[in-house]
Amino acid sequence: MLFISDEFFVFLILALLASVVAPTGAVRRYGVLLFCVWFYASWSLPFMGLLAANIVADYFLALAIHASTSERGRFGLVSASVAMNLGMLGTFKYAGFLAQAANDGFVLLGTGWSVPVPELILPLGISFYVFQAISYTVDVYRGLLAPTRDLPKLATFILFFPHLVSGPIVRAAEILPQLDRLQRSPALDDLLVGAKDFVLGFGRKVVFADNFAVLADATFAAPGRFGSVDLGVGLVAYAFQIYFDFSGYSQMAVGLARMFGIHFPDNFDSPYISRSLQEFWRRWHISLSRFLRDYLYIPLGGSRAGTARTLFALSATMLIGGFWHGANWTFVVWGAIHGVGQAVAWSYRRFWRGPVHARFWDSRAGGATGWVLTMATVLVAWVFFRAPDLGSAQEYLVRLLGFTNGTQRLDVSGPQLALAAAAVLVHVVAFARPGLQVPWPRTAFGQGLMVGAGYLGCVAVKAADAPFIYFNF
Repeated sequence: MLFISDEFFVFLILALLASVVAPTGAVRRYGVLLFCVWFYASWSLPFMGLLAANIVADYFLALAIHASTSERGRFGLVSASVAMNLGMLGTFKYAGFLAQAANDGFVLLGTGWSVPVPELILPLGISFYVFQAISYTVDVYRGLLAPTRDLPKLATFILFFPHLVSGPIVRAAEILPQLDRLQRSPALDDLLVGAKDFVLGFGRKVVFADNFAVLADATFAAPGRFGSVDLGVGLVAYAFQIYFDFSGYSQMAVGLARMFGIHFPDNFDSPYISRSLQEFWRRWHISLSRFLRDYLYIPLGGSRAGTARTLFALSATMLIGGFWHGANWTFVVWGAIHGVGQAVAWSYRRFWRGPVHARFWDSRAGGATGWVLTMATVLVAWVFFRAPDLGSAQEYLVRLLGFTNGTQRLDVSGPQLALAAAAVLVHVVAFARPGLQVPWPRTAFGQGLMVGAGYLGCVAVKAADAPFIYFNF
């Protein structure tokens, strides 16, 4: 697997060594780009060609948008960029799903018609780099960013391996200016701080996420065998698994980028202490939340175009955000739950929340109530996110909420209970002491020793190279 295999560490060491010993800044810069191309091409050379063609097309479209003096022409060019990127995403990710949905509709109508269902391999990371390419050309169209005339620089932004596969979804305005740092040798402080973040993320994945996955996989594989209590344990385990899995990946990506002198924004901020769905999305997958807000919710009208338009924008944004995760009705329902939940909460704040209600929600009891309602909604939605189909999700929820008994008991080990307690403690500390940092030695030797010990400890407990959940998207 790309991110925790021995081959990846060999790749990383070679890339860093090349950056250190390169004789000139240009060699370092182009060397990093070549390593990024190698990283992706080692998975699929044909898809590397597709990605390269996409980068070149967006490069020239952005220049044309910037040079055009006609608003109509500029809009046509940015529309072409968006259509090209979404068309590529739609073809590979949704063509089979839409064809099957059409066939299901034809069966219901009794027409006897059918369309072929294509079986296409999904290019690695396409959901993430397509969004980054769209944000680049749209920001140029909006006048928020001048297009780069340096094609290798744009290619490095899209192909930069820490975020290429599963994000974070970074903005060109944030990252393009930083890429000039690739012409310098990595600073010792960047190497050590980056290594610390990488090891912390690695630990989140192999120590926490992979252990919780054992419980979640067992219950979701056969919900009919387990009773309500065990299904509840499995659902909470999945909530922890997906958090530590994806936040771990994101922290690893932040650390890897920092090793090269590039600062990525954080992608998670203890989401399970949220007291509303709106707060949850300010803390969960922050880069996706920002993208959906700036490139979908606001263009759809946001909160400034009347009540009906706002409710539509909220629901549609989350619905599309759910569908972005995968070509399955379960993701559509997951997005719909979050969309309807946010629409209901917005309506309550807009029309019914008076001074008495405001005092209640600002109190400790109100905060606790908000947290319970938020977590209940999030957990129910996670059932649809994890289940393979709607029937399985329905069975899981019916048995979970029906106080049923099972024919099989979930075997929860002592280490798993300890990890669950530690996961809860992480969020309690984040609530009580926001911004608290992991203790970090002052000397470079101490920092290196701490990083090395942490990595060896993670390797010692790592059972297998389990894939990251968001590699599927």
